[in-house]
Amino acid sequence: MAVTLTIDTAAVRHNTTVFVRRLAAQGIAVTGVTKSLDGEPAVGAAMLAGGAVGLADSRMPALARLAAAGLGPRLLIRPPQRDELDQAIAIADCLFLSDPPTARALSERADRRRVSILLAVDMGDRREGVLPEQAAALARELAALPGLSLTGIAVNFACLSGLQPSLELFEQADAVLAEVAGSCSAEPMLSLGGTYCLPHLFQGFRPRHACVARIGAALCYGDYTLPAVTPIPGLLRADPVLSAEVIESRVKPGPPLGAIGPDAFGHAPETVLPREATRYVVLAMGRRDAEPRSLRPFLRDTTVAGMSSDHTVLLTSAPLRSGDIVEFALDYEGLVRAVTSPFVRKVFVERDHSLAAVGNRADRPAGATLGSGEAARS
Repeated sequence: MAVTLTIDTAAVRHNTTVFVRRLAAQGIAVTGVTKSLDGEPAVGAAMLAGGAVGLADSRMPALARLAAAGLGPRLLIRPPQRDELDQAIAIADCLFLSDPPTARALSERADRRRVSILLAVDMGDRREGVLPEQAAALARELAALPGLSLTGIAVNFACLSGLQPSLELFEQADAVLAEVAGSCSAEPMLSLGGTYCLPHLFQGFRPRHACVARIGAALCYGDYTLPAVTPIPGLLRADPVLSAEVIESRVKPGPPLGAIGPDAFGHAPETVLPREATRYVVLAMGRRDAEPRSLRPFLRDTTVAGMSSDHTVLLTSAPLRSGDIVEFALDYEGLVRAVTSPFVRKVFVERDHSLAAVGNRADRPAGATLGSGEAARS
């Protein structure tokens, strides 16, 4: 069986609805971000069905998948590369921009269709964007270019420097938008990203302008990606599940004594193997499919000993046999790795959560499926 990633789109739709309703009370809309799932149309459709006002992705091929499925409006949340400008004009309803040469090149290609842009402003994360004090001047420059329509600003947090969002930074961004508003072609909009904004938004931020929160991970995971100090009632926690087949299961003694050197990737091994006899289980999955620190086995008394390119080794007390299937919950980094692996089969399911208690975890599949069809749960 191929390594399989399973996503519960019913939970995505439900969690989107919870966030949409909660933020609407503060005058904030939600754009669903699909970049962790490579612009998967099934996930985008679930976000829109849950009340998202649009979809966003950072890569043109992913945005093209959404366009081919007729899903939108579509926001490109990374400035296009030079060879992507024509495609960006054709596919993106709006895009991030802060580089004047790129803006001029985009303007030259805009032709009959006006291109809506959000000026990316760096509020401290130091990834992309113009500095706040330079935003108004650049906004005037961009708005004067033929074919371009400035619709507002976009800010991002906790991606490069780890700078956390805050009410103070939201208010500063709103103030920057007020300075830029005169250059906007319509009602100015503040676009805030990403999931880590949510706990701070819920502290009572009320924007002076139209405001949209860009959310991705929280819609897929429920409350998993939010700090435990700010629980959100009504969410369904439904972690993406990665499944792999056992290709060997054997009890082995502790490793022999000898010189220890780098592993297959040139790194010092992080795992200390047990000295006593232990069951070692090998899965048909490796670092080309997942990140070892991102895997949380559902099977109790089981740990990930390590991974090479194409093998994963578990230490477990479970009597697994070749052909059995072992399942893992994935964190965000693991999800991104699995989605982009060509060796991972992607499955999208609509689970029935009608009996799940509000605020509880969504019902989960078995932790490991044994050869007889039995299931072992954590």
